[in-house]
Amino acid sequence: MTTQILPTGAERATDRPVSLTDQVQARLREEILSAKWRPGDLLLEAELAARYGVSKTPVREALRLLAEQGWIVTIPRKGYLVRPLRLHDIKEVFELRLLLEPGLFAHAARGGAAAHFELLRQLVTRTAEEEDPDDSQASPGREFHMAAVRMADNTRASVIVSGLLDEVRRLHHIMPEVRTHLPTPDLAADHGAILAAMEQRDGDLVHRLVRDHIQASADRVLSAFQLEMG
Repeated sequence: MTTQILPTGAERATDRPVSLTDQVQARLREEILSAKWRPGDLLLEAELAARYGVSKTPVREALRLLAEQGWIVTIPRKGYLVRPLRLHDIKEVFELRLLLEPGLFAHAARGGAAAHFELLRQLVTRTAEEEDPDDSQASPGREFHMAAVRMADNTRASVIVSGLLDEVRRLHHIMPEVRTHLPTPDLAADHGAILAAMEQRDGDLVHRLVRDHIQASADRVLSAFQLEMG
């Protein structure tokens, strides 16, 4: 089935329109993250061009960019393969999160404004109310982490953490068992405790709570993955 992704009239009228390559890349990346394309699937330029209703040129460039980002790998004379998922990959994701997020949250706690804390409070409430708060790019669970990281005012760190959270989201879609690794009440309670410590400007406590929160998530995800793989 062809999915037309050419820009609308309104998009073409903007001063800085998004390129067709950017649109193809964003669409394909989202389909990889949501597991419409699963690890090991073969991606062919001609098939993708027909699917999206574009020529092969923007598809070829989008695939090259996604390969550079590590989402797909090149198979000479065949096409591209959606990057396989290994236990080592999951461990790396959580190791990096543990290195970055506790310190960023602690920094945000010491310098955050009241308006920032109010946003975090709203996200905690939404997390408690939604059945699957980690199921989308704009989920309250994910956005809680990103909002706190952005409060630390480190653009490079924000980009890295966003990519790591995308990896976790991909896991949720690939393996349904992983999506239940942290039930919603526990997630909301964890985030609520972290927020309370941030509002107290207790950077040390925030660091410990965020570290424990991520480690508990890592333990559950790794356990589920190992059970799935046998």
